Amino acid sequence: MTPPLYGLVLIGGKSTRMGTDKSLLKYHDKDQREQVYHLLDQYCSKVFLSCNQEQADELNLPYIVDIKRDFGPLSGIMSAFTYRPDVAWLVVACDMPKIDNEVIEQLISNRNPNMLATCYYTNFPEPLCSIWEPAAFEALKEFLEKQRPRPRIFLEINKVEYIKADASLTSKLVNINTPEEKKRIE
Repeated sequence: MTPPLYGLVLIGGKSTRMGTDKSLLKYHDKDQREQVYHLLDQYCSKVFLSCNQEQADELNLPYIVDIKRDFGPLSGIMSAFTYRPDVAWLVVACDMPKIDNEVIEQLISNRNPNMLATCYYTNFPEPLCSIWEPAAFEALKEFLEKQRPRPRIFLEINKVEYIKADASLTSKLVNINTPEEKKRIE
């Protein structure tokens, strides 16, 4: 049986290069944390924001606080699996403002629950718009004991379903990390 699909919006990063909380930036009519939350809510049984402790008090949407902050995006993924190890997690970073229904629908339709994860592949695996299956939890624990916390490396060395992204999808799988990058897409 295919595990249920929950959504996880990664908002707990430091946003150092942007100089302000990237989850509060507005590219559409809502801030990014709400925009991505409501996008995933169309497809997932439940959706949570993955946040740091400082952000938790200001949130009005369901959230999971990152257990460890020093693992980058894997902090959020590991915290989600700690909360619900029996579900798959559709993970999207808040700093990807071009993600839309087409991107999510193609990801879900190509989901392979027999692999540890399903993700897009451009020139490398894209961990910040991906589905992580329950079997990934134990593999991630082992990985983090031996490796630096890089989700892309985890995807490269494990059994993962890759979705070859065409040019139109590749243009939507873009992280916006600096004010200059933000200006370019506005």
